[in-house]
Amino acid sequence: MHKHILALCLVLIAMPALAQKQWKANQGSSERTAMLESLQRGREIVAQGQHYRHLPEVRAVEGKSRAEGEVIETKGRLVLYRGAAAESAALKLSGGSLEFPTVMNTRTGALGVLTGALVVKPRDMADADAIANSHALDKGRVFPHLQTVFYKVRPGEDIADVAAALQADPRVESAYPEIIESVRQPK
Repeated sequence: MHKHILALCLVLIAMPALAQKQWKANQGSSERTAMLESLQRGREIVAQGQHYRHLPEVRAVEGKSRAEGEVIETKGRLVLYRGAAAESAALKLSGGSLEFPTVMNTRTGALGVLTGALVVKPRDMADADAIANSHALDKGRVFPHLQTVFYKVRPGEDIADVAAALQADPRVESAYPEIIESVRQPK
């Protein structure tokens, strides 16, 4: 009996602290939501059946010291920050390092980073080099058993435009840009 009363007292004492913690989390969440709603939206990009919108004002760089604006969040080594709007969803060389364009998942609201890699399934793997040459891409890893080739877009090239051109190429079964939405941190 005394154990039950003691447990009830502990719950009653802990509830206000939990409620305050939840209120602070909700307040931070509403501020983030307002900030995300204030961002410009660019063109739609589809990758693996998910719909994204390019965020011209948000870029990603490796390392916090390279962020040139308000830091929004981090994804592993990548830091997403709000800065001046970019004209396109292109990789940009800045001070010897790459700046990556970002997108927002229209269903979940999660931010993602366009890595500059394109995941392509050629109809015939023998066309892999010709596809790279036709679209001015650097061929990366090749997985013949998966009928998949990873291509890298060169800095300055709009990733969404190149993905659309690949999708229209009759030698290509499917093509989409690689997007990193989350990074698992080791424990």
